[in-house]
Amino acid sequence: MCIEIENYKQKHNYDFSDYFNSNQIDADAEDLLNDFLSNPEYKLKLDKRKVPIIEIARIMGFKIYTTRFNDRNLSGTIGISKKLYNRYKSDKVIILNNQDTDEHILFTLCHELAHYIYDYKSNIHDEYSNTYRTDEIIDEKEKRANRFAASLMMPKSSFKDAYIELSNNIDDSEIIVQGLADAFKAPKTAVRIRLREVLYV
Repeated sequence: MCIEIENYKQKHNYDFSDYFNSNQIDADAEDLLNDFLSNPEYKLKLDKRKVPIIEIARIMGFKIYTTRFNDRNLSGTIGISKKLYNRYKSDKVIILNNQDTDEHILFTLCHELAHYIYDYKSNIHDEYSNTYRTDEIIDEKEKRANRFAASLMMPKSSFKDAYIELSNNIDDSEIIVQGLADAFKAPKTAVRIRLREVLYV
């Protein structure tokens, strides 16, 4: 486990069982991103506003694969197990559905990283797995994973700045949504939700 995630888990005594405050998760995701970006060993940087999500996942120790799932509603899965090593040369794997758009694939990756941070307990679990489905019932843990994913992909301060830049020059809300989706490489559905989270609360 990389030092940034270890420190974050340690700060919360490795217990997120009642940790569901959306605003705090929002702030934490941005703080974690800044921790990764400021570590000179990683040599990470933003591509304009786009967050280097794949690189961050690799720093966390994950191997990432894409494949075609027979189940179209299955967007991705995370697995942590020593049994994975023979096949994947890693005991931490995230597999994503290559039928999804690039934007949705990145959102799914962030979603599964959230489960790793909040739901996997290395001192308790020898193994852990989770699947992200588009047709699943959204419980509190799934809401938390979605909020973290949106916050990591579209950090609040940067998202607000991008929105102001676009809205100063454009009146069409759909063009603004598309512009934000392009800037952050995020799904338009997630952008619309993020707009409500960031601007109207």
